[in-house]
Amino acid sequence: MTDLTRRSFLRLLLAGSALPFNCASRERVFRVSGRIANPSSPAHGHLLRSAATRAASVAPASAWLDVVVVGGGVSGLSACWKLKRSGVQQIQLLELEGQLGGTSAAGSGAGNRRFPWGAHYINIPPREADCVHEVLGDLGVITGYDAAGRPQVNLDYLLKWPRERLFMEGDWQEGLSPFSEASTDEQEVLQQFEDDMLRWTLYEGRDGRRAFAMPLAYSSNDSAVRELDGITMLAYLRSRGWESAKLDWLVNYACRDDYGTQLQQVSAWAGIHYFACRFYDHRVSDDYPTDTLTWEEGNSFLTDRLADRLDAEKEIRLGKAVVAIRPVDGGAEVAYVDLASGEISAVRARTVVYAGKLHTAPLVVAGLPEAQRQAMSSLSYSSWLVAAILVSRLPETATSAPAWENVLYDSPSVGYVVADHQMRGSAKSSEGRALVYYLPFSQDPDRGREELLTRSHGHWVNRIMNDLIQVHPDLDRVVERIDVYRWGHAMVSPTPGCVWGEQSQLRRQPFGPVAFATCDATGLPLFEEAVFAGIQAAETCLDLLDLPYTTSLRGLSRG
Repeated sequence: MTDLTRRSFLRLLLAGSALPFNCASRERVFRVSGRIANPSSPAHGHLLRSAATRAASVAPASAWLDVVVVGGGVSGLSACWKLKRSGVQQIQLLELEGQLGGTSAAGSGAGNRRFPWGAHYINIPPREADCVHEVLGDLGVITGYDAAGRPQVNLDYLLKWPRERLFMEGDWQEGLSPFSEASTDEQEVLQQFEDDMLRWTLYEGRDGRRAFAMPLAYSSNDSAVRELDGITMLAYLRSRGWESAKLDWLVNYACRDDYGTQLQQVSAWAGIHYFACRFYDHRVSDDYPTDTLTWEEGNSFLTDRLADRLDAEKEIRLGKAVVAIRPVDGGAEVAYVDLASGEISAVRARTVVYAGKLHTAPLVVAGLPEAQRQAMSSLSYSSWLVAAILVSRLPETATSAPAWENVLYDSPSVGYVVADHQMRGSAKSSEGRALVYYLPFSQDPDRGREELLTRSHGHWVNRIMNDLIQVHPDLDRVVERIDVYRWGHAMVSPTPGCVWGEQSQLRRQPFGPVAFATCDATGLPLFEEAVFAGIQAAETCLDLLDLPYTTSLRGLSRG
């Protein structure tokens, strides 16, 4: 008689209970209250076309500002941070939405418990990421450095155990690697891949720069490295002779998680950057820390503190859609619509930081050269659905305690995080919990975006519940409501040529008094890139204003 271990029995039991929900014809219908948290956001984009003509006849305010910052996400707030630290006083930040943060915004549930609507963590920045170190030091995240120059961080911000788990073949396992019970041949493929990523982690070009640095502008310009931007990550794996479904899943998960884009669409340079920009490999992990930093409200913790550097009444304008930027003698005129009243206003500024989605810039900035317009218009973006699943208690699992990040191997999503994982003791369970579920539309971005923006709340409830109830059979008994947030153009997709191709320099090039920020300009949708782009745009404005400052981007001049 064949022995049946407890682990095998639980796998069979869970797999059997999930079977009816894997077939589309057997999907259950759920009735869960909730809302679409940003129902009007997709319509905001149409204002760029409809209001631009009317804005041409609006007289701007007579007073001149030093800088207008368009967009209150990480890039815009980082630009404001640099400008304020450099002594600029006449700043105005114009933000389309009703809150700051961009894709790092947060929501709240019962008892004002907060959760992320988008970006929810960062890692300790690499050694070369000078500007990110400076920002995190000012915000109190990095508290100092040891004798070896390794950053020390506030311990409350370090990701707590259990950190990650993966549901695969009917059971939960610690960590996100699908190779825990792989064959010898599959383990060999994984080892070859890890050796190759370590090689790239340690690779330095002839210019003395790391192959895959962060910010990416600090990376080596060796042709052997940059040529990787011309092929897909899937092509790279196949060129190395790796044909493994598990390796494909692992790399595809990484690409979808960071970029919302699949490995057959992502530039190989961007795909390798995910694994090689930090010292993740256990063989070098003691050389420099790569710990994850996270908060109940996600990266809104960081953007809220950046926003604190501004005067909320005088310098921040929410619900304002910028519809036209016209260079004029002495600077630019910036016209915007108040979304609440429909009124159009205009201001004059000596310089402008454009930190909105870069594909909108050709619709807003008058006179852009055609080549620059094409470079910005041709960007691809991933769309995401983020759902806050509010539950009375965490759903039960038979073999594993819930971790911070919980991933399903066979799911179209990239899993969910437990928002209050970082909190301690009874505070976690006093007023319910929030599971934040992430669904990228990566297979067909255009079709996915259309579905995202047209389907009802009830449709998404059923998609989410039928996905998760396979691993949490009691979820329908503990769920209280599900709110969803739609990100139609959540993040730039680093497709081949996006990072180092001919058009990349045009995206980063200022136009008259207008400096372009956001990670769209660099090509990687990462917090660190957004900080770099915002600070670089701010320093461009400081140069135009002829104001003295100490650069935060020393890595640009290091040879």
